[in-house]
Amino acid sequence: MRVFDLHCDTIDSLAFSDYGYFAEFMRDKQGGDLARNDVQLSADRMPCPWCQCYAVWVPDELDSLGMTAPEFYRSARDWFYGHTSPQGPVSQVRDARDVDATVSAGGVAALLTIENGSPLISLDMVDEIAGDGVKMVTLTWNAANPIASGSQATGGLTSYGHEVLRAMEDRRIVADVSHLNDESFWDVAHAARRPFVASHSNARSICGHERNLTDDQFRAIVDAGGVVGINYFRGFLSDRATGFDAPADGEVTFDELAAHVERFLDLGGEGTIALGSDFDGSETPEWLDACEKVVPFHERIVERFGQDLANRMFWDNAHDFFVRNETL
Repeated sequence: MRVFDLHCDTIDSLAFSDYGYFAEFMRDKQGGDLARNDVQLSADRMPCPWCQCYAVWVPDELDSLGMTAPEFYRSARDWFYGHTSPQGPVSQVRDARDVDATVSAGGVAALLTIENGSPLISLDMVDEIAGDGVKMVTLTWNAANPIASGSQATGGLTSYGHEVLRAMEDRRIVADVSHLNDESFWDVAHAARRPFVASHSNARSICGHERNLTDDQFRAIVDAGGVVGINYFRGFLSDRATGFDAPADGEVTFDELAAHVERFLDLGGEGTIALGSDFDGSETPEWLDACEKVVPFHERIVERFGQDLANRMFWDNAHDFFVRNETL
């Protein structure tokens, strides 16, 4: 068993534990660093070889912190740098072709990503994040930014957004369409010259939340050669879960999560489906609320869908996508 997870918010949870939602999330936790902590994702509790995309989530509103979006990004980036090292338990990987060597040596392979492209206020910032080793950018969060519009906003990919997308693709930074509204999604799908991803989104035909993908959107990612990470957040798994808490009539079940996998497989997603846990940024079902619980989750996926699909979903699809991205 190996795990390649396309999205978590662990950097923010630990680095900004006194801010907004994360203050509530961390209220009864001591925190720590990437190697050892008491949140959902901790290297010392990862039960198998692991590659993790660690996102810097840039909130839509930063007034209470008194920082601009680029300043917030740089602060979180520097925290990430301070908690990774080449021979340490968590090692930044700047080229996905080095992932195998890193995990074979016993370390967690860490890919730096950004959730919300709001720091990209100029094309010079695209150069900066490329130099920082950023491998993927979720183009928006929920609101609109200079690039595009999120799921709670109106509008599409802006003229500047077209420039950013082109600059990202030139630097092999993957465009992530999770959080985009439908208009922005299709603008990106039509403008993209390289494969793109939805790092943490589920099937809207199973759970009707606007953050999830329509069947046609999923097919577009399949056709583009991208990947889609299954999100563990209750509210994106089941219409019974309207918020962060478990539904009043019981916890979101494995069968409800498996329904998203089944739908994506029906749409030809054997080579597309991956993991996008959203650990440390959302409330997940109790049976999947920490990295060590991925082991029984994997066992149930094997039982339901077979070993080959489990291998693809937990490692091969995401790993192979990012390796291809280095040379495509």
